[in-house]
Amino acid sequence: MRYDHIMLDLDGTLTDPFVGITGSYRYALAQIGRPVPDDVDLSWVIGPGIADNLDRLGVPPSEVDAVVAAYRERHTAVGLYQAVLIPGIDALLEALVEAGATLALATAKPESQGVETLVHFGLDSRFAVIGGIRHPVTTTKGEVVADVLERVGVTDRARVVMVGDRRHDIEGAHENGLVAIGVGWGFAADGELVAAGADHVVGTVDELRALLLA
Repeated sequence: MRYDHIMLDLDGTLTDPFVGITGSYRYALAQIGRPVPDDVDLSWVIGPGIADNLDRLGVPPSEVDAVVAAYRERHTAVGLYQAVLIPGIDALLEALVEAGATLALATAKPESQGVETLVHFGLDSRFAVIGGIRHPVTTTKGEVVADVLERVGVTDRARVVMVGDRRHDIEGAHENGLVAIGVGWGFAADGELVAAGADHVVGTVDELRALLLA
């Protein structure tokens, strides 16, 4: 194997969280009188941090806390459990662990939600570290990656790779001197991963397996 440590994004990389995340955004925005019509595409909210998304949605600063609270209330109770595992991911993670890789999660979700999701799918035991947003320690994807690297105890970053489906994953990896692999089954816009400078882009789980286990 070319990598000793493999860091993985969650939403759009390991799971398809479309129903749960977009439903939670619609619920939260409706609570402050800013409903989003059903025909408006919200797939782009999957990946970036919630603060960036609310800014793009035009939520004024005075209403951000209320939206975040409503979103997290609904998402932790309902949305998390509406995610589905990407076909083939379970077997890939098992193969990576058997090959001797150390796995770590690096998600822009609150860390507790990352833990809950992996526990829900029975994947938590495969990860040495489950990392996410931990206020005030981490607020950006780059900071999450740095935090996870420290907690894993990485000494040779040339032997670490980050796998994710959005530009934030690619940028967070490169901020920390890591190779970045973009996966094409997630929620990136056309050309987004290449434009972000991904070192590799794969279209299927089998392609990812071949690259990681080479």
